[in-house]
Amino acid sequence: MRTITDEHLQAYQEGGCLQKLFDVIKEDPELSFEIRMNNKVMIYYHKDRILTISYCKGKPSIDTLSEKYYKNATPPTISFEDGDLIQILRDKSRLRQYFREAKRLVGSYKEGLEFEVQQNIALDNRSFSNRFVVVDMEWQLPQSNIKKEERISRTRIDLVVVDTQKNDKGENDIYLGELKVGMDATDGKSGIVDHIEKTNKLICCPKACAVLRADVERIIRQKAALGLLEGDYAGLNLSDTPRMMLILAHRGSEERRALEMEGEKAQEWAKARGMAEPLIVWPNAQNILDV
Repeated sequence: MRTITDEHLQAYQEGGCLQKLFDVIKEDPELSFEIRMNNKVMIYYHKDRILTISYCKGKPSIDTLSEKYYKNATPPTISFEDGDLIQILRDKSRLRQYFREAKRLVGSYKEGLEFEVQQNIALDNRSFSNRFVVVDMEWQLPQSNIKKEERISRTRIDLVVVDTQKNDKGENDIYLGELKVGMDATDGKSGIVDHIEKTNKLICCPKACAVLRADVERIIRQKAALGLLEGDYAGLNLSDTPRMMLILAHRGSEERRALEMEGEKAQEWAKARGMAEPLIVWPNAQNILDV
């Protein structure tokens, strides 16, 4: 389950030991705060995990950036080891310094336009006043408790999106969003049709659908409590079966035409296999999703 305990949640709120850390994360538009399994929170920069926060028996513990990012460079100078942890968590300037250094190391390790666009879309679609709300990034079905013969292909969902408009059944659709940026992302192993095929396996798996719906409910409730989602979500009636969304970001008319053709192929592929037609959305200049 993607959820944190009430005690962990309260640690980010007024007077909690993680409040200043949370404030620093919220004020930085390049960082994403995501609720994960086993009572953990992970902080991402351009899709890379740069901090993991655990909380047990009233005490936080912090895991920092993986060593792979600084094999040939200087590691972050800020330590979150037990002896320094409480002092660091009280010092916003040192917390900001850690994130500056960690982001620099990630940026030197690899670059990726798609990662940046994904994070910006997530940050810019957090209000229930809009048509679509991004509630999670990089969702993956946990399969450790599923029999091996019943497991499906492992795949990560770029963005989990909730539609605030009800469908014909009076339900709010949950969309499994696949982001593609430009023409480099239309072919090959990670092409659009390949992702539709993998996503369809999730959609056709009742266990996966149930886990996803439960995760979405919990994440909405906890992120709203932390002020990471805005507006009123009380009237949501989440659908039991998710749909697929293709989020096609382009940098000019040629890329848009190419992506439109790929989107049409994907819809035809889905229709031929009896799958619900993927919804195609185009981020605008402010990254607000729109049909």
